[in-house]
Amino acid sequence: MATGNRTLLSSMGILYAVVLWVAVATWDKVTQPEVTIPDWVVLYSLTGFLLLVERFYILVTNDERINLESVYLIGFCLVYPIGVTAWAGLLYALISSIRYKRHWHTQLVNGTVWTLCALVAQRTYVLLSGSSLFTPNQLLAIIGFSLTYFVVNVVLLSVYFGLRKGLAGIRLFFQSMGTRFFIVYAVTVMIGILLAVVLQHSGLAGALLFTGLILLVSYTYRDYFKMANHFKELAIKDELTGLHNHRYIQSCVDRLIEEKRPFAFLMMDIDHFKRYNEVWGHVRGDEALKKVADVLRERRLPGEEIARYSGEEFAIVLPDYDLPQAQLKAELLRRAVEETSFPGAERLPGKRVTVSIGVAHYPQQAKDKKELMVMVDDALYKGKFTGRNKVSLYTSVLDEMKNDLAVQEEDEEIIRTIKVFLAILNSKDRYTYAHTERDVIYATALARRIGLPEHQIRYLRFGAFLHDIGKVEIPIEVLTKRGPLTREEWQIMKSHVEIGVNIAKPIRSLAPCLPIIRHHHERFDGTGYPDGLKGYDIPLEARILTIADSFDAMTTSRPYQRKRSMEEAFVELRSCAGRQFDPELVEPFIEVVQEIGLLSEDAEETYA
Repeated sequence: MATGNRTLLSSMGILYAVVLWVAVATWDKVTQPEVTIPDWVVLYSLTGFLLLVERFYILVTNDERINLESVYLIGFCLVYPIGVTAWAGLLYALISSIRYKRHWHTQLVNGTVWTLCALVAQRTYVLLSGSSLFTPNQLLAIIGFSLTYFVVNVVLLSVYFGLRKGLAGIRLFFQSMGTRFFIVYAVTVMIGILLAVVLQHSGLAGALLFTGLILLVSYTYRDYFKMANHFKELAIKDELTGLHNHRYIQSCVDRLIEEKRPFAFLMMDIDHFKRYNEVWGHVRGDEALKKVADVLRERRLPGEEIARYSGEEFAIVLPDYDLPQAQLKAELLRRAVEETSFPGAERLPGKRVTVSIGVAHYPQQAKDKKELMVMVDDALYKGKFTGRNKVSLYTSVLDEMKNDLAVQEEDEEIIRTIKVFLAILNSKDRYTYAHTERDVIYATALARRIGLPEHQIRYLRFGAFLHDIGKVEIPIEVLTKRGPLTREEWQIMKSHVEIGVNIAKPIRSLAPCLPIIRHHHERFDGTGYPDGLKGYDIPLEARILTIADSFDAMTTSRPYQRKRSMEEAFVELRSCAGRQFDPELVEPFIEVVQEIGLLSEDAEETYA
């Protein structure tokens, strides 16, 4: 049925083209006087000019151009007999449609419509000026001529698009009528009027000189336009993948924010890509990047913007998406990459190429561009450091605190300060950020395993999230030192628990979290810090976090220690039960980890 409708519409469009041409030809034959010898000269000259300039046009944009055929029809109809112009336009339309073969009816419509627009507009000029002789100073008549030309053109073309594609064709046509559309019409009419002035003073010889000049301008400008377009493409396109680049996607974000238009921002990173390059080389790695780009390009919907952001990172802007829609889109892309075959993927964990995707939203989450970029970056690396091959929506534990703990209005500023501290700590040491995320997951899972009430688990989560916040005051050379700390440096590092308590203490609703922050480095045998608490004097939540914190440290590569396997870490936990760890929590923790898996797997590829 749909195919039948399309065929009918196509046939109606062709019939419209033929009927329109025949109607104009009949009108010209019936109403206009016989063509004289001088008129034949003008007729053939105009037809020749039209066929000559047909393949020359002045580009305005990739989609907008000034058609020189319109220029000549406008100029000639204002100076020479209207019947001559009509026959020349119809003859041009017929010859041009034969040359175009497959799309002959489209070209027949174009030529006939341009001719008819010029004829009707000329009649308007005569009506307003009171004379058939062209006079450039008749401003009202020229304005009337221009408006008539435009209106007739729009009406005739909208009918054609309606016959060819139905209401959708008409909507598409009117949607294309932007500012440049009107500018193109205005410039076309002005150049046509300029040609009329030339014809009036210099006749066909002037038209010949005008043609040489206009073709030179068209040819030169077309080359300039192509060159400018080429450099513009270079500026916004990634040469390797053919996608847009970092600069372009940033400009898209700026534009949407300026328009106050909601959108989701996705940041995608290829998992283990550093390893892929090391095993197979950068040539194979480039091929993998192009293949991922193809996967994204094939699933791009109108309005969505995709770019290679940097290295193995891709950015996707989804205008007018809400978070659930963006999450669904991200999951579809993640799954599409996972299901795509990549040469050499058998050497990667899971034996396939996968991606991690972070998702954030403006303005639902971020209030400006900088905040949006921080949020999507945090969401991406949360996924990278908690298992990879997943979609991670940005979530803020601090926002959760405000909602769950009914934070007082006077504490809002302190919450914002803590947010700044966490952002600073994240920029100083990515390891601490990712380590904290994993600690929260491990500790929460253990708390649920032993049956801790939900309200205590909530405070445990917040305490685990803030337990290392005091490191914001630790000098970066100590925090990220590649090697064992000296005694003085160790004393500085140990002070982070008390600094963390002082940062969180002003928020009264966080009071239950303070013992967790202060005592997560206490040991079950009493040899920990800062207070040397022993056994069950150490708060339960702190004992839970101690195991999670130590396990993650053991199973993560650091410059000063070898990463241990999950089984090696289990052996260490069991050997330290009763000395460093609560012996009653060790086995439940091991059971939990065996269920959820090792979150820091392959963490030595920090961002790969």
